[in-house]
Amino acid sequence: MTDGPQASQESANLPESPFHLERMMRESARQFESEDYASEDDFRENMQELLDGGLSEARAEFLKNDPTEMAQELAFQAFESEDPKEALKLVEQAVELDAHCVDALTILAFLTAEDAAELIEKVEHAASVGENRLGEDFFSEFLGDFWPMVEARPYLRTLKQLAQILWMVGRRFDAVEIYENLLELDPADHMGHSQALLGCYLSMGEVQRSWDLLEEYDDDVNALYQWAWVLVFLLAQDEDAAEDALEHALKMNIAAVPYLIGMVEQEGEPGSAPAAPGSDEEAELCGLTLGEAWRSKDEALLWLQQALLERGVIQLEDEEDEDDESED
Repeated sequence: MTDGPQASQESANLPESPFHLERMMRESARQFESEDYASEDDFRENMQELLDGGLSEARAEFLKNDPTEMAQELAFQAFESEDPKEALKLVEQAVELDAHCVDALTILAFLTAEDAAELIEKVEHAASVGENRLGEDFFSEFLGDFWPMVEARPYLRTLKQLAQILWMVGRRFDAVEIYENLLELDPADHMGHSQALLGCYLSMGEVQRSWDLLEEYDDDVNALYQWAWVLVFLLAQDEDAAEDALEHALKMNIAAVPYLIGMVEQEGEPGSAPAAPGSDEEAELCGLTLGEAWRSKDEALLWLQQALLERGVIQLEDEEDEDDESED
């Protein structure tokens, strides 16, 4: 479950969490459908009133009479819960209210599956339920613009989780296909799918696909893309370009080095969360997303280690021991 304070089912107070905005969006969508606004300004004024203090109360009152929306709320609370037993109780209640609640089905899969095969089967079922709930007309109308449609987000989340599982169990082409599909649904990449897909491409040695993806999504702000360029240039046998890219990557986030070359063991999911440029969190994300790709390419990794030694970014163990002795 994601980090965040737990909210009780009865509470009208919305917890500060990644789902706070999504709750607000769901309520605004309901308000828009149930009210006849004379103008956009009227709608904005109504939403501001909700934001100023009435949103929690309005949503809590609405939840009492809408099993489908209550099921989604329970799924949000399960995501936010730090207690697996409490989360399981919440999603079981959610599924009782709405057997097609995609988030609840996905969480339930993670909490009850006894092995990877069962987990994949259950998450695939949740994704299928989500696809059917949205319907063919929805896909036709909003393909390429899924993210703003709040009702599509549970489906997007479930697909991303399915891709991560498939990658971890070695079904790599299936994982890549899902990541590519996610980028078709949301080309603006609000969930970081391009980063995860980039790590997959590079691990598989897909140089041209990696290059094309970088050209489309590199914003020259995210260090992950800069470290990926270094590897892409090396795989394309352009060491001069790799040297220039390395200088840029080091300036962007030098702290990524130990994660990329395997000096630090990591656990987590590639491309799983945004991080501030230059931060330690970004450095860790670089390692989670690109570490396997770097460490699976022996020649490229040796080149990187040598380049880092020459720049004094890393040291050989003997040199480190000598430095320690001189300090003593």
